[in-house]
Amino acid sequence: MTDEWHEAIVRGLENVSLPAARDITLECAFYGHLYNDGKAGGRKSYVPADLQPGFEQEFFIAIGEAAGEEPAAADPTKVWAPRSVQWAVRRIEKYRMFDRAASVTIGLVKQVARYLRDDSFGKAVRDELARAMETNPRVLVAHSLGSIVAYDWLRRQPSTPVDTLVTIGSPLGFRGIRKALHPDLDTSLPPSPGVSTWVNVAAVEDAVATVKELDGLFGGEVTDRAARNSRLKAHNATAYLQNVHTSNALKAALG
Repeated sequence: MTDEWHEAIVRGLENVSLPAARDITLECAFYGHLYNDGKAGGRKSYVPADLQPGFEQEFFIAIGEAAGEEPAAADPTKVWAPRSVQWAVRRIEKYRMFDRAASVTIGLVKQVARYLRDDSFGKAVRDELARAMETNPRVLVAHSLGSIVAYDWLRRQPSTPVDTLVTIGSPLGFRGIRKALHPDLDTSLPPSPGVSTWVNVAAVEDAVATVKELDGLFGGEVTDRAARNSRLKAHNATAYLQNVHTSNALKAALG
């Protein structure tokens, strides 16, 4: 992961002419090993029945709504699920943002839900980020669920050496996620202490980023940038890391 992210970031920075782009260093916070419910591995086997009522089904349906095509008529799923979930399954499968689209999307939804619901598990994930942050990075780049973890970690810190936060493919705009992070707030969430610049890059094709613009949903200013990724790489981290909007945000922070 570190090698892939570093190479993608360097390529993007070279494209926007940052001097000595290859001299930058990268510290990755990896927490994938903490997720193992018996369905981890090369081929996930999640089915619609694995989605719990409430947050999980609502988030999955929101991703289906964010997919850009209406599904063709199809038979209901063989495993029971509410009609709205079955509709989302057909829509996500037709949109094909991932291989094994519905199964992978259900896995992502359940990962987000577990982080938000399980306090001790959430702390273990944040501890992985805290260890990476001991290197005192100048910029924090956070992808997908990582953007939730990054925001959640930052808001718990009295201060941070990070001046710039860059979120890519972030689902933070989904109201259910914002309510889970701040149950006492309705829509607007507080800013992250110490972060003066927040750039959010969301691809038009990325259905996981259900809400493309975060400005106005959080205290302080968020600079939203719309990206274009290919369909199968709509949520891909390395595609985002080479996007010109991400590269320009990093150049401004590192230059």
